[in-house]
Amino acid sequence: MLESILSILITGAMISALYALIAIGFTMIFGVGGVLNLAHGALIMAGAYAFMVLNREIVWESVALPQIVVFPLAVGIVAVLSYGLYVGLVRHIEDNPVITFLATVVLATAVTEIAIATFGDQPYSYTVISGSIGLAGTAVSYNDLAGFVVSWIAIGVLWYYITQTDGGRSILAASMSERGARLTGVDLHSVQTRTWLIAGVLAGVAGVFLGGNQAATPLMWLNPLALAFIIVVIGGIGSIKGSIVAAYLIGYTETLTVSVLGQSFRGILSLIILLGVLFLLPQGLYGREFVHE
Repeated sequence: MLESILSILITGAMISALYALIAIGFTMIFGVGGVLNLAHGALIMAGAYAFMVLNREIVWESVALPQIVVFPLAVGIVAVLSYGLYVGLVRHIEDNPVITFLATVVLATAVTEIAIATFGDQPYSYTVISGSIGLAGTAVSYNDLAGFVVSWIAIGVLWYYITQTDGGRSILAASMSERGARLTGVDLHSVQTRTWLIAGVLAGVAGVFLGGNQAATPLMWLNPLALAFIIVVIGGIGSIKGSIVAAYLIGYTETLTVSVLGQSFRGILSLIILLGVLFLLPQGLYGREFVHE
C-alpha cells in the first residue's frame, strides 16, 4: 500500500512538472495578449521532433551532435518558431480574438498534417538521458527525472525574471492593464516578443521531455494541450502561480485515476474538478493575481 502511494507521488510529480511548463506558457500568452493560442500544442510537438531529428543524425549523417548541444538547440528552434508565429501571423490579427483563435487552430492542424506527411504517423522513441534509478521502490527514468529538475529550474528562473527584473515587471504590467502599461512607457511590442519567446522555450522543454517519455508522434500534443487548458482555467487565467498549483493537482489526479481505475478513465476526474471550479470559483484558484498585487 505504502509503496503504491509513493509510486503515485513520484510518478505524479514527474508528469506534473511538464504540465506546469505547458500551462505557464499557455497562460502567459493569454494573460499578456489575450490570445488563446491553440498552436501552442504544435510547438510542443515541434520540440519533440526537433530533438529527435537532431539526435538521430537524420540531417547530418556524418555529424553526431552531443546531447548537451541537441537539447538547447531543439528548445531554441521552438522558441524561434513561437516568435515567428507571433510576428508572422498573430500580430496582424490579435485585435480580433475569434479570428486569432481560429487561425491558431488551423495552423496547429496544418503543422500536424505536415508532420504526418514528413515523418508518418508512427511513434519515434528516444530518451534525453538513458537509464533509470530506483526511488522509494519506484523505477524512475533519467529522462523523467531530468524533465522534473529542468522544469523547476525553468520555473525558478522565470519567477526571478518576472519578479526581480525590469523586463519581467513590464510583462506583469502588461498582463494587469495594457492601457496602463502603455501610459507608463512600457514597450508592448517588446513585451509581446519576450512573452512568445518564453512560451516557446517552455513548450520546447516540455515537448523534448514528453517525447522522451511517450515517443514523438504528430498527435502527441492533443492531450497535454487539453490538460493545459483545464489547468489554466482551474488555476486562474493569467496566473503563473495558479498554473503551477493546478498542474500538480491535475497531474496527481490523472496519475491516481490511471493507477486505480485504469487508462480509459484518465481524464474523467480532471473534467469533474474543472466543472466544480467553474461552478464554485469561476475566476479559478488564483484568478488574475497580478491585477490585485
